[in-house]
Amino acid sequence: MNGITVSASTFRSCVACGSSESRPLFRELVTCCQCGMAYFPNRLTREELARLYGPEYFHGAEYFEYLADRGAHEANFRRRVRQLARWVPAGGRVFEVGCAYGLFLNLARQRWQVRGCDIAEEACRYARKKLRLDVTCADFAELPLAGGEVDAFCLWDTIEHLDDPGRYLARMAELLRPGGIVAITTADIGSRLARRQGEQWRQIHPPTHIWYFSRATLERTLNRFGFDPVWSRYIGISRSVGQIVYSLTSLGRPRVSWMHTLCMKSGLGRINLWSNTFDLLMMVGRRR
Repeated sequence: MNGITVSASTFRSCVACGSSESRPLFRELVTCCQCGMAYFPNRLTREELARLYGPEYFHGAEYFEYLADRGAHEANFRRRVRQLARWVPAGGRVFEVGCAYGLFLNLARQRWQVRGCDIAEEACRYARKKLRLDVTCADFAELPLAGGEVDAFCLWDTIEHLDDPGRYLARMAELLRPGGIVAITTADIGSRLARRQGEQWRQIHPPTHIWYFSRATLERTLNRFGFDPVWSRYIGISRSVGQIVYSLTSLGRPRVSWMHTLCMKSGLGRINLWSNTFDLLMMVGRRR
């Protein structure tokens, strides 16, 4: 489990419905007896989270080299900008939770006023110093934001990582005016691919991924914390050949595979591919 030792003394309840009743699913996960939400039941300490999302997360533990794939990430974020533009007018104020190195915010500031936060210190430092972005290294729920100063919150592939996403969504609902937007991307465990692959589905990797939403449980979660789901769709993503080969042959293993080494030396690793496997969901919720 990525070197993290989890205490079994503190368990979480379901973010979608609040129930504490669950039954075993697979690979350390459970499913809610009331609504079917799948999740990792053990809670991590602040220190464990800091270790989990240290520099190695972006340099081998999750990505081969995050910034080496900047082109692929930016291709994805350009699509997020276009999709978000449908809901947030030019000049609006956008805040990204889990902004990492700030690549989305760097593109989004051409259209909106942007800010962000993340708990990864190295990534935030890059966003501030290299990209000159207004990014804070902190837990979003503890930031001293005032009501009405943000028009839209974004969580791109972030909500599944959060220890307590309900706390974040409740805070966003408190800060947004009625009609304000929250935009989320996450994997869909209810998709055909996820159901077919079961515990072998590539998105199953606790404790970095804690919550495994379906379309129904994500809608239920948004409703529970004051948002009306108004739009959703499956989204495609760009990934480099190098990252694809790394994920398939080297992720979680003690050394990089010869296939990945050959791929990078040949130059094939820098080629970006786009695909839609219909298991990655984007959903927009409007503050009631």
